[in-house]
Amino acid sequence: MTTAELDRLTELHSRGAVMFWGRTGFHDKTMSSVRTGDVVLFTWKNHIRAIGTVGASFRNPEFGDLLWREPGDEERFPNVFSLLDVADAELHYSVLWNVRGIKHGDIFRQGRVITDLRLADDVLEAIGVQTAEAEDFETKLRKAVDESLKSNVTLKLERMLKERTEYQAPGRAVQVNRTEARLVQEYDKAHPDINFERVRSSAGITDLQTPGGKGTELIEAKGDNTRRRVREAVAQLLQYAPENEHEVDRLTALFPALPNEDDIRYLHRLGIDCVYRTGPLLFERQPAPDTHRQYMRRVWNDQLDD
Repeated sequence: MTTAELDRLTELHSRGAVMFWGRTGFHDKTMSSVRTGDVVLFTWKNHIRAIGTVGASFRNPEFGDLLWREPGDEERFPNVFSLLDVADAELHYSVLWNVRGIKHGDIFRQGRVITDLRLADDVLEAIGVQTAEAEDFETKLRKAVDESLKSNVTLKLERMLKERTEYQAPGRAVQVNRTEARLVQEYDKAHPDINFERVRSSAGITDLQTPGGKGTELIEAKGDNTRRRVREAVAQLLQYAPENEHEVDRLTALFPALPNEDDIRYLHRLGIDCVYRTGPLLFERQPAPDTHRQYMRRVWNDQLDD
């Protein structure tokens, strides 16, 4: 290793233990654009098996040989990357197939680098990943708001948002919300007669949506059935619906277990159905009163002025 390479590793991995990832020379061009803090998905047998954040990156064929080359191997791995953190995922590729910019049926055989920040955010949102970059940005934003309130000055939000597109922070922990993704997958599998979609709008990406047309249903899944998650589901559904390209007929919140009675009443008051898991591939629906749903449809579809 060169002195610069060793210094960079020592800077990022002070504990002295490092996980590495390597790519063949075929990927020299794309791998040269990988930076510290970028997210990498490790895939195998139709699943995203693990998710990590990149630390140091360099091209060193001899070091790659030391790590991975076996006697008789012709293939080399000159592109070497250290990993700041790795989290298990075990998510089927299908969680990404409805992200705009990802082809349905993609099995991700080739290493690729996504430089489109919007697509990268969509991919991470689809698999439920919280990265250090997003976490650091939110921390900076909260601090800026707090300081502006204390000093009674105007918050330069435009500057903060511009920094978001330029900011790259060394990754710390990668948190993967597997529960919501698995719940969505199981609900999809339990309804083979419905060709569910994931639709992106300015409000975000829907967890599940029935095909556009008469009777469009939006479904928002949550990883637990606490009051906090019920409120999150309501907020997201009420934001997604007016931005949807189709007229929405039904909003549904999906949970891994039955919420308490007060939270179900809260959902029903807003015309939102409650669906919860009762067993493997088994789900039960507690629909909102039809009068409430029909009344709220004008709100969901932003039709109050019609």
